[in-house]
Formats: sequence, structure tokens, C-alpha cells
Amino acid sequence: MPLSDSADGSVWLRRERPLRDRRLSRAHIVGAAVPVLDTEGHRGLSMRRIATDLGVTAGSLYWYVRTKDDVLELALDRVLGEVNADPEEPDWRHGLAALARNTRAMLLRHRWALLELTVRPNLGPNAFTLAETGLHLLSRAGFADADLDAAMATVNDQVVGAVIAEVAWRDTLTRMRESGAEWTQHATTAYLRDVAARHPLLAHRMAAGKGADVERDSERRFEFALSCLLAGLSATCDATIPSEHPQAAPAAR
Repeated sequence: MPLSDSADGSVWLRRERPLRDRRLSRAHIVGAAVPVLDTEGHRGLSMRRIATDLGVTAGSLYWYVRTKDDVLELALDRVLGEVNADPEEPDWRHGLAALARNTRAMLLRHRWALLELTVRPNLGPNAFTLAETGLHLLSRAGFADADLDAAMATVNDQVVGAVIAEVAWRDTLTRMRESGAEWTQHATTAYLRDVAARHPLLAHRMAAGKGADVERDSERRFEFALSCLLAGLSATCDATIPSEHPQAAPAAR
């Protein structure tokens, strides 16, 4: 079915209208929206705010986008375009690792995008390019059909889950500092003494975590999980290719 201006749903299903003002286009609107989202989050973004930053009237924006949801959908695809990965990387594991690391870095720069990934249809060109890159790398490893979809979901789930945990950790520590609710030596020792008998391993790890460097430890945990994931995917390929995918090329060593 041909696309038309009357199509509902995703902004990507509607043709971009001709420019009326050299100061305005979808690209200009998104260019103003992303910095607001980065610094103030969803609460700071409004059509009026975008118009003010662009020096135009709020009503003029509606020639190019229908709603704030359109802007968010466009903004999500804009930041997805920051993720670089080479689908032709000779070692598929190196290529997939680069894709995962760069996606994590993008999500940490644009934390608001975490929510958008769960509520937007992701039909933009950059979203499609990233998906094709990941699928191409995994297909070269030997995955196919439903296994290919599952392998790609495994990578995406790991990256998004890791970023959610890291952001939550950072935000919790920030709130504690701002409220003055620090984990004092006395309070921590007393608490661990109470729980150590029932949860000795947990108590030991909590004690070891005092004064942790969030950035360093988050990086280490991410790399550890990524290496385990890649090793698991590689082992899965080695185990399934001979019987299920006899024509697939062997994984690079």
C-alpha cells in the first residue's frame, strides 16, 4: 500500500511535507529536541520549548510533525544513528562486540532513549540499519531463521539490561549523596553483621563493594557479560551448525 500524508501511526509511514520555512524541517526539530531530552529528559520536552529554541511559533511545527510522539520517534532514530558497527568485520564476534559497546555508549549518552526503545515502533532508517548489521553478523556466525532472531534478541537484551542496571546504580548513589544518606562505616557494619549468618556470600560482596567506582565497575561487568555472551553464542553455533545448518560458513576463529 503506498505511503500517504493521511496514514496513521508511525511518523515514518507519512511522507515528509515540503519545506515552508528554511528554519524548519524534521531535522531542525529533532536537532532542537535531542539536547533538551539529554539535559532535562521527557519532562523538559514540549512543542513550545522546541519552537522557542528554534525561534519560531509552536503552530509552525505542526506542518512537519503531528505530535510530540512524532518528535520522540524521530529523536530515537537520530540517536540510533550514532551507533557504528561494521557488518563486514572479518570476525563476527569482534563486529558484534563493537555493536554492543557502541549501543551501550549511546544509551548512556541519551538515557531517555531507554524508555523510547520500549514504546516506539522503531521503523526509522537507522533502526533498520542497526538491525540489519546485527543480523548480518550473526548470520555469518551460522545462525538462521528463529535462532537468528533469538540470538539478536539476546544481544539487545543484554545491552539494554546492563544499561538499565548501571543507570539505576548511578541514580541511586546520586540521590544518596544529595540527601546525605551515606552508607556510614557503623551502619554498614551493623547491617552486615545481621545478615551475614543467613546470606554470607551476599554480605561479603556488599562489604567488598563499599567505595566502588561505578564507571570502572560497570565497564568491567559489561565486558565480562559480553565475553560470556559471545562465548555462548559461538559455542551454540559450533554445536548446531553441523546438524542443522550444514551449508553455513564456520565461525571465524
